[in-house]
Amino acid sequence: MADNWFGYPAQKHRIHLSQAYTLLGDTTSARAEQEAALALTDAPSVMSRALLALDHAQCQHIDKDPQTAADTATTTWHQLPKGYQNGLVRTRAETLRDALTGRPRDQLTEALST
Repeated sequence: MADNWFGYPAQKHRIHLSQAYTLLGDTTSARAEQEAALALTDAPSVMSRALLALDHAQCQHIDKDPQTAADTATTTWHQLPKGYQNGLVRTRAETLRDALTGRPRDQLTEALST
């Protein structure tokens, strides 16, 4: 049987595209993919929504708005159930924190420590 992506959900594809465009610094395309992914995401999908929100925060940082990025990431973090504050979600939040400086970095550092 050939390896293929048949049946791969469009929502997951959009989430991966959001991250890819974010990492490339293409915030316009990343935001478009975030919106498309959210439109395909069921309400209780906690991890997917958190990953998209953290991509959005990273885009805010890339677009030279570090305080808003920290605010978005902090709000996202505080809304997460403890069981989701690990793994990939934590890694994305820490990556953003490490890119920030000053007050925004301190704010996100404090959030991640609680």
